[in-house]
Amino acid sequence: MMTMMFSRFSWRNRPSSREEELACVAEQPALPSLPSEIWRRIIAFTVRLSGADVVELDDAFSLPYHNEEYPEIDPGIFQDRRNLQQVCSSWREAVTEMSAEYLVIYTAKDLKALVKQFEAHKSSTLKGKHLGEWTTRIDFRILGKYSVVNVVRLLRCTPNLLIYNNRNGPLTTPERFTPQDVLKALVACCRHSLRRVEWSGAGEPPRYQDLVALCNALPNLVTLRLTSIFSFPVREDGIPPLMVLPSLKTLSLAVIPEPDEVRPEYALTWDPLLKYLSVNHMQLPSLERLECDIFPLLTMNFFHMHGHKLRLFRTTAWSAENILPEALPLCPNLHSLVISQGSENLDFPLFHPTLRKICIIPSVEATVGVPQRVFDYAVLSPLDSVLKSVEKMVAPCLVELRIRNMGAFTNIVDYSTWLRFWWRRWNIRGVQFRDKSGISYANVSDPGELLLDSVRG
Repeated sequence: MMTMMFSRFSWRNRPSSREEELACVAEQPALPSLPSEIWRRIIAFTVRLSGADVVELDDAFSLPYHNEEYPEIDPGIFQDRRNLQQVCSSWREAVTEMSAEYLVIYTAKDLKALVKQFEAHKSSTLKGKHLGEWTTRIDFRILGKYSVVNVVRLLRCTPNLLIYNNRNGPLTTPERFTPQDVLKALVACCRHSLRRVEWSGAGEPPRYQDLVALCNALPNLVTLRLTSIFSFPVREDGIPPLMVLPSLKTLSLAVIPEPDEVRPEYALTWDPLLKYLSVNHMQLPSLERLECDIFPLLTMNFFHMHGHKLRLFRTTAWSAENILPEALPLCPNLHSLVISQGSENLDFPLFHPTLRKICIIPSVEATVGVPQRVFDYAVLSPLDSVLKSVEKMVAPCLVELRIRNMGAFTNIVDYSTWLRFWWRRWNIRGVQFRDKSGISYANVSDPGELLLDSVRG
């Protein structure tokens, strides 16, 4: 037996590297014979970016790990695409088409290369859809300068675009406004297909008059998200045209970043925009969801006019500390309330007839370790005060209260006694007290208690 083993591994009896390679290939089982549709589904799990056709924004009541708004891109996905393209021609075709569905453009060089590739495919004599017709989402994340002409050329190749996301320039400073030629190209090439338009960064926001021209030309726009408006009309410009959004269901307004230089036409609140949207009740006939991270203290008329349409409202505790009792009664059909909570106290109305779900999320999304005394003072105590305020509200339809234990709230799971105390109080009212994944806080256990139980047992 030892002689046989030695001869098997001796150098003299080993075949050449080429023979070994051919033998390995011969021994490998053939790929199973499956319909091409099945193979495409399998390949999609490896090479496709999620969120290519997600028109609605993420729901605070959904699972937190499934982020389709701005999915994190694994650098390895590009190597996977290259590897799979080498298997056979049909796989190469499938990978190429799936890669074209969701484009994330980081540099002017990337933009130029895509334009060249898409235009070449469009002018070819190949049958079927050209590459640009597969594209449903483009995220522009170009920090420096780029060619506006190339953006226009790319949009001419993508007639089925569903989602346009502008994150160009620095994330915290409004450096320039979105070029008019880009917005005109969106209208000319994608007006019937666009469902979601957003500026997720501060670097290149639109001017108000350009935004009006764009939105009024998009009859099927469902979701609009803004980080800021580069400029509102001044008195010399006259009265701007009315913005009418017949299909808009979601309006999301982020925290406005401060510019390097103060300009009178740059607003640091959303009051001017919401004032322009409160001229006529038919401007937002389909509105269901409002996210406003800076509560419009000077534009309560918006809630008088459109509040009854809202099913979900999200705001921040720091901007709505004392105004929420006045605003929520103007939303008599509201089902879901999302509060971004920091260290502030928050008042609630004494009664709400239809509110079914409340979610409290941390204003600080990054997980930061702090001493226990700091956590108790800055996080747990304000959170406890908010829960007491909610408890005072009579809400006969309330069935769920969720605290998303992530970011600054990550460590609340270590406070099992506190969580069980509140679970009992909400359970008496028939309200489910849940974490970020929808799991009840009823059985949460402190790691220290578990260790002691194991020792005792």
